[in-house]
Amino acid sequence: MLRQFEAELAGYLKTESVAVVSSGFEALLLALKALGPHRLKVVIPSYTYMATLNSVIQSHLQVVLCDVSADSYTMDVSKLEETLSRDPEIGCVVPVNVFGVPADMNAIEGLAERFGVPVAYDNAHGFGTECLGQRTTPGVAVEVFSLHATKTLPAIEGGLVVSSEKKIVEEVKRLRNHGISGQRTETAPGFNSKMDELRAIVGLSSVRGFEAALERRRTYAARIRDAFVRNRDVFVPQVVPPGIKSNFQNLGILCPAADTLGLCSVMERFIEFGIGVRSYFDPPMHHVGDFGNGASFPVTERVWRQLISFPIHARMSEEDLQFLTCGIDEVSDWIRKCS
Repeated sequence: MLRQFEAELAGYLKTESVAVVSSGFEALLLALKALGPHRLKVVIPSYTYMATLNSVIQSHLQVVLCDVSADSYTMDVSKLEETLSRDPEIGCVVPVNVFGVPADMNAIEGLAERFGVPVAYDNAHGFGTECLGQRTTPGVAVEVFSLHATKTLPAIEGGLVVSSEKKIVEEVKRLRNHGISGQRTETAPGFNSKMDELRAIVGLSSVRGFEAALERRRTYAARIRDAFVRNRDVFVPQVVPPGIKSNFQNLGILCPAADTLGLCSVMERFIEFGIGVRSYFDPPMHHVGDFGNGASFPVTERVWRQLISFPIHARMSEEDLQFLTCGIDEVSDWIRKCS
């Protein structure tokens, strides 16, 4: 079933080489191992999930943090350029898709080429997002997706590695199986990062119904985002750049009033109404240990203080949507009265 799952994933993504592994974390870890950057430092955005940082650390590489864009919450290209310019030890750039919205990958790839470093794209949130009609990202050395139960393509838990360089995918397949190779001389230490057949069956079922589920999700997202647009004096939706057809993995909305009212207070109003909102990427990476290195990440800090993630999935009823949009209107009125 695993081979069949990989074949159908490759078909959907319109690519030749894919490798399924046990988690999104393992996907990025093995991708970095297979890529083998020649220099030790790796740039990641501060606004990301702990798995991004962990993958770099467990690859025995060093983390360098970068601030993010205020409208998309993804890696800030100008800050990346500053980082690459001042640190010749950078060996890889790891941009991150946030909620189904990619970073400015063309600009990042251009910078990476200019400075002679590869791009390993953490596209954990991005399965189903299209950029100018493409479902993968040409120009990056390697790209990974998450197949966790909360993602748009769930396989209970899992990860997916994609690369136009077949040797990278083949190396990931070797590494995921304890490093064992069909050629005895090529066997070397690896990991137990295989996906079991049960999860492959679940994933296979998911991919066969994926396009219909994705279109429903996009329809729901449009309805919910309309509620934020009509309350634009209170909430600021994430910007989806031109040419991007998001999968709306998550709905992250900024609430500037959270700076005065407190993010927890605003979220509690939604929870009291019956809407299960949450903070996201909490804490950001510059608050983890000493990885911030004393630097300032003002946009990441503001997004973290103001962002509320709203529920969305692929089987919402009309009643669900009406309840959610009504709650947005109600809480918006409460915020106006408090401001």
